[in-house]
Amino acid sequence: MPTRRAVLSTTPLAALAALTACSPGTAAGEGSPATAAGTGGFPRTVEHDLGRTELASAPQRVVCATDGAELCSLLALGVRPVGFGQRNDPLRSWVRELARGVPSYPLAEETNFEQLATWSPDLVLVQRGYATDQNLPTYTAVAPTVVTSFIDWRTNLEQVARAVGREQQAADRIAGAEAAVAATAAALPAAARAVAVRTVAAFDDGSLYVLNDASPAGKAAAALGLPPLPAQATPDEAVEVLSAEQLTQLEGDLLVLLDFGAGRAATDALRAREGFARLDVVRAGRVVELTEEESNQLYFDSVLTVEPNADLLARLVTEAAG
Repeated sequence: MPTRRAVLSTTPLAALAALTACSPGTAAGEGSPATAAGTGGFPRTVEHDLGRTELASAPQRVVCATDGAELCSLLALGVRPVGFGQRNDPLRSWVRELARGVPSYPLAEETNFEQLATWSPDLVLVQRGYATDQNLPTYTAVAPTVVTSFIDWRTNLEQVARAVGREQQAADRIAGAEAAVAATAAALPAAARAVAVRTVAAFDDGSLYVLNDASPAGKAAAALGLPPLPAQATPDEAVEVLSAEQLTQLEGDLLVLLDFGAGRAATDALRAREGFARLDVVRAGRVVELTEEESNQLYFDSVLTVEPNADLLARLVTEAAG
């Protein structure tokens, strides 16, 4: 499965990497420039994933380089950008309504810096991976740039909030999300909390990937008090490659099949594998296939998906527990 860098590609690894989260925040009127971030506390220095950025005043025209976590965080804080790079068409369900009416351009593998410049931003938000040490000067030539985390939704939200002067709103959103997930966990029946979940994604080239405990699904399982997903073996990765000889690692109380757009043939090919069919969890019929949208959500770490992911996982384990 994918590196966590959010870049579209035809390979299974990069396809998963392209997955880029809580009730919506209040947004400015459609078509308006970004709502002024806070008015106090500027000038300020913002620490981020690739260094430090000096902001002389509260940004008024914010651009998001992608439709990933930085866009989710900005919208959750009640700030509408003046534009963003759109990888997903249509936009994913968790961000679609909040971003309605905001200008965008079709984003493939590389940022269109000329397009960003046409929006005359005074701040660019971009997740690490799209921004690197090598191309950061090109971003900063457009506008002061803050590079956000793609690994942790809280860090991403806090970085965006610091850049736009909305730290209190971020703290409120984090507290609200954590309280909601805790309430979901508390409502789980004891039998559901004992369900060990395993997740696997199959691609049409035969490759298999399992989500680990560092993935958004793994974090949701931990927050709900469920048995942990497999331990992260590859630093900074949310998934691990699974060979045909390692299929027994999918044993658990519930096996979740993920669909990242590979199509029905990939799942059918996985089900047809002799080793897969012999798994106890498969023979017991404890296998659930998620839709492509649910799969993308469960892999995407942002403030707008943390609560839906907990709800989704809670529903699955409750149904599995009977």
